[in-house]
Amino acid sequence: MTTAPPPLSVPVILNPAARHGAVWKRIGPVKAAFAANGMTAQLIESTSEQHAGELAAHYAAQNAALVVSLGGDGMVRAVAAGLIGTQTALGIVAGGRGNDLIGKLGIPKGIEAAVAIIAEGRDRSIDVIDLNGRISVGNVCLGLDSAVQVYADSVHRIKGHWVYLYGIIRAILAPQRIDLSLILDGEEVDFRGYTAGFANSGRYGGGLKLSPGAKIDDGLIDVVLLRDVWLPRLAVELVAFTLGLRAFHPHITFRHAREVSIAAREGAAPVEIVADGDAVAHTPATLSIRPAALRVRVPR
Repeated sequence: MTTAPPPLSVPVILNPAARHGAVWKRIGPVKAAFAANGMTAQLIESTSEQHAGELAAHYAAQNAALVVSLGGDGMVRAVAAGLIGTQTALGIVAGGRGNDLIGKLGIPKGIEAAVAIIAEGRDRSIDVIDLNGRISVGNVCLGLDSAVQVYADSVHRIKGHWVYLYGIIRAILAPQRIDLSLILDGEEVDFRGYTAGFANSGRYGGGLKLSPGAKIDDGLIDVVLLRDVWLPRLAVELVAFTLGLRAFHPHITFRHAREVSIAAREGAAPVEIVADGDAVAHTPATLSIRPAALRVRVPR
């Protein structure tokens, strides 16, 4: 009599404190979905972003075919950091508020559908942004987006992408300008305005588009600059921008680069840098694209 092989055990890394412990509500359904697809979810709790990356790197060193992130874009970034340059693919089960990378990759938010892709999907290589040696899977932003994140994190009753729309409205009511000296592939650019964005996926805030045309595997950073403009005009241009009406937002400019240096103007205070929805650094900083550095499990 032939004995059936044991179910494939897949490491699933999570942050038990994420969203005030809300991720725990997804653990039962995750286990059930893995079992329904002939796999076992090996749940591993991380204690920090660095720890999550170390856990992922450990499994990659053991030649694991797949390591799964259970959480939001911050957890995706943390787990991905340990898989860069390896043959181990990143699987994603959403557990955050924004979940923007999965939107770009076509991975659904539903647990059963996401786990079905982990079981039956294909592996795709995507770019990541290197920020002073730290990776970003989605976007790096300075300026208005920092304030948006602060306001979004300050409320708990608003759910999903609506929390980011709330943050945008609050931030626009009292926008703070930033002054930066940028070097885009060797070209010096002085910038004064509200937002300097550097996009890989181009999506943020639960489905908003920092750069509608961004491609996650083109080897380029999409540079989006929202320059200084009269506040009512800013509101009009932002609406046109979100609707994709390029001719109606002349103060929002687009560039491409492979390497970007960012510094506050001489005498100005350092500017906070947000990566994938989290404040992670301050200027000065250097960004570079790392083409095809990460394997991700996506729909066939």
